[in-house]
Amino acid sequence: MLRADLYEKKINVESYISSNDCRACGFHSREEFLEKLRSGKLKPSHCKMARMRFFSLLWAVKPDEILPEVEVLQLPSPGPTGLFPINQPGKDSPILVSGNSKITGEVLTAVLSTTLSPFWYLVVNTDGHTVDMAIVYKVMTAERVMQEISRENADQIAPESTLFLPGYASTIQDDLTEQSGRHIKVGPVCAAELPLFFGNENWKVA
Repeated sequence: MLRADLYEKKINVESYISSNDCRACGFHSREEFLEKLRSGKLKPSHCKMARMRFFSLLWAVKPDEILPEVEVLQLPSPGPTGLFPINQPGKDSPILVSGNSKITGEVLTAVLSTTLSPFWYLVVNTDGHTVDMAIVYKVMTAERVMQEISRENADQIAPESTLFLPGYASTIQDDLTEQSGRHIKVGPVCAAELPLFFGNENWKVA
């Protein structure tokens, strides 16, 4: 099987690692800490680091721990669209925006299964393209996001929520901010970075 590129190499894990992380596991340098983490020689029981923090860092350096193996598709593969609740979200829970590629859905579902935190998952019609290709073909647009927000009554269901765009959709941030009147943030390119991106307070490991 030819495996799809899930952008694991786009994760800049070094930017998330502090000297406190290294000391909590008994290391004096970031390089030594990362080497042991990547090699699998470092276990949660070896560290004083919080369990959630440890696993977030582990998944960032070894994303295959949570990302499924996904086969490269020659053609777009559309999945369902809509606003889906994850862990009983409320009116101010973050809204993760993505496209309706079946590949994207499979990957995000795998990552979201690792958290107990509440999220909304807004799936926009991108004609089945992954987000990177949807931007190229101009089918991931602020207008399409707004159509889904309107169709799903998101302004009534989650009026105080911040929208988080996938990294490759950063080009539509300004248009979406203007059209939605919401706070829009750009998230990571690779889904395996989400636990680190949101941090311990907003990503409770299941």
